[in-house]
Amino acid sequence: MLNYKPNLMFLKDIFKFHMSFISLAVLMSCMIVEEEDMRKYKIKSGDNLYDLNAPDKKYILPKRLEEISGLAYWKKNILLCVEDETGYLYLFDHDKEEIINEIKFGKKGDYEGVAQSNDIAYVIRSDGRLYYFEIKDEPEVTKVNLPFTKKNDLEGITLGHQNDTFYITCKRSSDLFGKDLKGRTVYKYDSKEDTVIQNPYIHLTTKMFEKEVENAGLSPSRHMPFMPSGIAIHPLTEDVFLLSSVGKLLVVFNKSGELVSMAPLKRAIFRQPEGICFDEKGNLFISSEGRGGNGYILKFNNQPSDQ
Repeated sequence: MLNYKPNLMFLKDIFKFHMSFISLAVLMSCMIVEEEDMRKYKIKSGDNLYDLNAPDKKYILPKRLEEISGLAYWKKNILLCVEDETGYLYLFDHDKEEIINEIKFGKKGDYEGVAQSNDIAYVIRSDGRLYYFEIKDEPEVTKVNLPFTKKNDLEGITLGHQNDTFYITCKRSSDLFGKDLKGRTVYKYDSKEDTVIQNPYIHLTTKMFEKEVENAGLSPSRHMPFMPSGIAIHPLTEDVFLLSSVGKLLVVFNKSGELVSMAPLKRAIFRQPEGICFDEKGNLFISSEGRGGNGYILKFNNQPSDQ
């Protein structure tokens, strides 16, 4: 019988090599998964790209805007803000990073969205009452009761490219005009004719949206139900952006009302996103309630993409 003694040093070297190879493979796999995961947090509209994982600026708001619920771009560096308890419109200068004026327009109420057209502010209450007034001190305020109710729970309003047309989103029930619609809807409001168009501009059933979430490589259990909390139209592409605090999603529709893309929102970055708007250059602003702290606004610079 041969007296064989294994070379322990050689075996140790072999073992170290295998462990190093396995560690490298695991590391590379993690890097690929991380790269794929990071791509999910980027969203495009035409050639305009936004990295939702990396805001370019964060504006901390004063305590009275802890529950900021609506956001709109006005002009120059000024954003219009409303919160869902008092009837004030706040003018926030994001260059100076301060509120430069506040305008009283109504009593206490659940105000959820704001838009503007030709220096006129439009504020929507969750039960369908619309307030509009000139953006100045002590304005004359006009109130319009739209054909919505509390069960619709309106959460957003934005101006279309036609200055008389607004888009309004329902957070909950889509029942309107006696139609028992299931899912989520966006309606058009013609302010010139003071008419809500009966057929919804966007209608998403739960099953339809669940399939879209899965197609995007996301988990329905994590990102549903979809309950829109804000709406904005991209100034360069006319795409419609719907923001959802519940489920933490940003969803994009083309101007024909077809869903074209979506991206998840990290909870660590977006505490409770409620408002969304663009400036004239296509830079994106998203506001979030403070939930016990200060509310804030995040800015995402438009990054032109040729991909």
